[in-house]
Amino acid sequence: MQNRHVDYRLGGVPQYFFTPREDIDMRVPNEVLKCVVFLGRDHGLVVDWIGTGFLVAVQDGAFRFTYLVTANHVAEKLDGAPFKIRANRRSGEAVEIAANESGDLVWYRHPKGESIDVAVCWWQMPSRDLDLLSIQATAFLTEELAKQSNIGPGDEVLITGLFSKIRGQSQNVPIVRIGNLAMVPHGPVVPSGVGDIEAYLVEVKSLGGISGSPVFIRQTIDIPGLFRWGTNIPATAQAYSNVIHLLGLAHGHWNVDPKELNSPTVEHVEEGFNVGLAIVIPAAHILEVLHNPELSSMRKQLKEKEMEKNKGATMDSAPTGTFTKDDFERALKKATRKVAPAKG
Repeated sequence: MQNRHVDYRLGGVPQYFFTPREDIDMRVPNEVLKCVVFLGRDHGLVVDWIGTGFLVAVQDGAFRFTYLVTANHVAEKLDGAPFKIRANRRSGEAVEIAANESGDLVWYRHPKGESIDVAVCWWQMPSRDLDLLSIQATAFLTEELAKQSNIGPGDEVLITGLFSKIRGQSQNVPIVRIGNLAMVPHGPVVPSGVGDIEAYLVEVKSLGGISGSPVFIRQTIDIPGLFRWGTNIPATAQAYSNVIHLLGLAHGHWNVDPKELNSPTVEHVEEGFNVGLAIVIPAAHILEVLHNPELSSMRKQLKEKEMEKNKGATMDSAPTGTFTKDDFERALKKATRKVAPAKG
């Protein structure tokens, strides 16, 4: 019998709940639907919605650190200026949350520069009233995990985003696009708007507007103990499990010039025809940013400070593992402003 208090769907890692999980029978867990937000440049009375972001969490014991992740080319349009994060309240309606009003928010990039289209910033949800959930870093797919789990081309892929065509209505509406993994990267070989990059290709029916969206992959499992039809010859069937991993972050679609569609040497063009192939930056690159020395040091400082502050605390006064904006800004002043891309 299924235990409705334990959920293994994200990365196969158990999550425990005090109350029964209502969505335990759903094919897609709530975290996949509720981790996404709209990001827009604030122009006073008008907000220019330019991309999607999603929330991830790094757990360190009882302490959880939450980050906003998006594509670097989206973050570049928000850099150094106030922007808005559009999310839903628990009551259902959407709210626009002001961010970076002081202009000193730091986006952390990959040391290899813009060829790794990932940007990360620390973000503490300003209210418990927001209907948002984060993806734990333990659900990220790595090369080692892919080999252990036999995850590869042909496996089912899900891109979670927001339906941009009705973003002006009263709430954000999550949308799940389903396809399959078409190609696994072996070095920077995929042409893109920032040059040749290391990226997955996934075949998925979709319009544009997916930049910064999280991309998940469903794990295939073997079902032994069967027999070939009409014989006593042992056989094994394959099926999709309910376990999904974060495959990576959507860079965008692969576009071609319609006149060159059937050419064997067709190249990616920015203003071209969407051929149904999405470019996905591997989740391992997001982990590399999250675990860079600067952010790792910052988490350590905040954790040690909180533990020191609550030394000798009773159960009633024990820390919750969350930190204020002031705590983060004080730690931020001790760290480097940005991670500079490596030369060469």
